Amino acid sequence: MPHVDVALADIPMNSPFRVEHEGMGIVVVRTESQVSSFEDTCPHAYWPLSEGTLRDGVIECPGHGWEFNAATGRCINAPAYGLTPITAEVIGDKVRLQWEAKTSATKA
Repeated sequence: MPHVDVALADIPMNSPFRVEHEGMGIVVVRTESQVSSFEDTCPHAYWPLSEGTLRDGVIECPGHGWEFNAATGRCINAPAYGLTPITAEVIGDKVRLQWEAKTSATKA
């Protein structure tokens, strides 16, 4: 399974953070309670969510303002839509981001 490790200290609190790995774009969100990650693209108009904002556990897309639950990736504006999850596991002082090989995360 493809993966990349990121230092936990490099991921800012309460702000979307972009990780690029071999042409993939991943948005990582770190809050007091968890670290979650998704493909770095809005399913509505394909804007990079890492350029959006995080407020009260909600990622807001910078393009058209669609909002996503930062823990689940479910779209608040259009519940039929959701973000493609990337597994984020905190291991000591690192976060391992891991995905299925078939996942085609946003190209950089």
